[in-house]
Amino acid sequence: MARATTIFIFLCMGVIAASVSAIMMFQFARPAGEAFTLGLALLCAMIVVHLVFTRQRDRSDVSARVAELEERVLEVDQDVGNLEGRLTGMETNLPRRTREEIDPLFAEVEVLGSLIKQMAEAMAGMEDRIDEQDQRAVAPPPREQLGHYEEAPRALGYSGIDRTSDQAPPRADPAPPRAEPAPRSAAPPPSAVPRDNPPDPALRRTIQEALDNNRVDLFLQPLVTLPQRQVRDYEALTRIRDHNDVFLEPVDFIEEATRAGMMPAIDNLMLFRAIQVLRRLTNRNRRSGLFVNLSSQTLVDERFFPGFLDFLRANNGFSDQLTFEFTQRDVSEMGALEHESLAALAELGFRFSIDRVTNLRLDFKSLSDRGFRFVKLHASRLVGAERMPDSHIHPADLGDLLRRFAMELIVDHIETEAQVLEVLDLDARIGQGYLFSPPRPVRPEVLQGRPPKAMRRAAE
Repeated sequence: MARATTIFIFLCMGVIAASVSAIMMFQFARPAGEAFTLGLALLCAMIVVHLVFTRQRDRSDVSARVAELEERVLEVDQDVGNLEGRLTGMETNLPRRTREEIDPLFAEVEVLGSLIKQMAEAMAGMEDRIDEQDQRAVAPPPREQLGHYEEAPRALGYSGIDRTSDQAPPRADPAPPRAEPAPRSAAPPPSAVPRDNPPDPALRRTIQEALDNNRVDLFLQPLVTLPQRQVRDYEALTRIRDHNDVFLEPVDFIEEATRAGMMPAIDNLMLFRAIQVLRRLTNRNRRSGLFVNLSSQTLVDERFFPGFLDFLRANNGFSDQLTFEFTQRDVSEMGALEHESLAALAELGFRFSIDRVTNLRLDFKSLSDRGFRFVKLHASRLVGAERMPDSHIHPADLGDLLRRFAMELIVDHIETEAQVLEVLDLDARIGQGYLFSPPRPVRPEVLQGRPPKAMRRAAE
């Protein structure tokens, strides 16, 4: 179209130039050469003028296009800048918002999953107990296998000690396992003998008979994570049965057993059984740890502690799962011998915990340097229901302080949901108490066998 227009314009210019030449020749009687020259000059002038205007118009069009293109580029730059800002905002805010929205959902899913699992395990435990009752109705078992060693219900978190197992139980002696009696002539160190109550000969005979007749039982109570309430570890608790099969708790017999020098024998027996429980948990691909209470008397007993240490060296693979627990009173009264024994245990990789904390005037850095990694505090003391003696730190700040020294706070004796809420407000991560599960006995087949000779020779 543009080419046709240009040809038409040039034709018009030619007609105009010819017309001017004809007028000059016929109207003004000018010579033909002069008229032709004038017409040609006029044609050239028109062509030049046309080219000038055409280029000017093209230049104007190009300038307009360039200006429009620049505006479009500026708009694109603005859009790209806005897009970059939005992408940056999304990269910054999206992960945080996603975590804020998904973390509560994950927590609820975990809680629901644990509740469903507990319900299923509770049903399985009920079926097992019904089967046991039916079997007892048909053939009563011997007295040694009565219900004092029932399995801890799975509904309360004891997933590591089941009634069925693909693994064969540990090899047992023909006779029932017997705890080796403590030497009757052993005298505990003066600093380790309690002086709060007078001696009780009858209770001392009961403890000795329990050791002689294998009536020292192992109970487990779970330590759970908060707020998920998933089983993290277990605490091994000692129970003694008298001749009427009535259970005595540690608060009932530890003072007299310590006074009589029997605690090393009890600790050795509990350690052997704790290792058996850990083996069963490991066979079932469970990595739960075990807290074992230990008397400071055991650390300084020259006959018991060497065998105790040799047994731990032979089972050093459980060092990351086994934690020895001492009372605050024992820790405060430890001397050079006790510290040397603690150093030997820490060198093997074992960790320590301090419980029955009655005041917070503790050197946490020193405890951490000696291998203490956990501090247990009564729930009523943490939430302020029970007044603590003068301390240099408020219980609410204890969790943060302990983490500075690579230690963790465990709140025990939690019995109500209200205490759980208050404990969570204080940033405690581990809980223990009857609200989650009472202590449950371990089945007898898990505790078959006898301690090694190195541990038994000390009691002979």
